[in-house]
Amino acid sequence: MSRVFIILFAIALVSVSDAPERLAWHSQRVLQWSDFKGTPDSLERWAASSSTGLSQGYASNGDGYIDKESLTVTAHFYPEYSWVRHQEKSKHLLAHEQTHFNITEVYARKLEDKVAAFTFTSNSLEEIKMLYKEVEEERVATQQLFDKETNHSIDHMKEVQWELKVARWLRGDFEE
Repeated sequence: MSRVFIILFAIALVSVSDAPERLAWHSQRVLQWSDFKGTPDSLERWAASSSTGLSQGYASNGDGYIDKESLTVTAHFYPEYSWVRHQEKSKHLLAHEQTHFNITEVYARKLEDKVAAFTFTSNSLEEIKMLYKEVEEERVATQQLFDKETNHSIDHMKEVQWELKVARWLRGDFEE
């Protein structure tokens, strides 16, 4: 019995240690340059890159239905995959990267809202994957539009407009 426990414990340790470090979005915690632990890609021309994404957790009953009350959706920042060219560090650039993370949080909330409004069937595991895919495609498109319109943080006026827009979205105001 103790041999089985030790093997399971060792597997659990390997699984946990292989998981990349991730920071959950929180309104009281903003990104700092020390969070950017990755190495810049020599082929990239950008000054910095933030790796963000959504994770979700839920329980399902024995009939295949998702328990909506158990749903958790979290926006994450991945330090190991995020980087900055040290000579490029500035408050303005860090605010741009924070806006990327904030956009990811907006879409975490959108996924929660879609799940809450959706009527699941006994095929709910496939249905939640579909909802996630829809929201993830919107999130990626919004991130790309943000970079395009701000010219990757170079257009300061557009940057301010986006920061204000995303702040409104975080308050739940999606009116243009």
